[in-house]
Amino acid sequence: MKAISTVWPGGEHSFRLGLAELEAVQQKTDYGPEWLLHRINTGQWKTDDLFEVLRFGLIGGGMDAAQAKSLVHTAFERHPAIGFKVPAQAVLAAFLYGPPDDPVGEDLPVGPTPESEKTGDGSSAATTD
Repeated sequence: MKAISTVWPGGEHSFRLGLAELEAVQQKTDYGPEWLLHRINTGQWKTDDLFEVLRFGLIGGGMDAAQAKSLVHTAFERHPAIGFKVPAQAVLAAFLYGPPDDPVGEDLPVGPTPESEKTGDGSSAATTD
């Protein structure tokens, strides 16, 4: 999956949670990605939840681990914690659902309906023979 570019209190950077980064987030927060996103969405997050998602997202996006930790720490020191909520949501959601600009699936083929799926009245295919 490709990285997403997100504006957050630390600037504009590429974020990506690969499997290794997600495992590190899980170890640090003791939550899986969907439960962690739920906690953040419902206002039950802890500062560490946001911190670790953003830190490991930066690492997955290509930043050096020490630089990512320092950048996130500095940003948290300078800005209110609530400013990190939406960026953390975006990073986790990109891992769970894919980037916002990445359509799911492929276009369905357009063409005639096979005879086996047609019905006498044209409403829908029968479920049993």
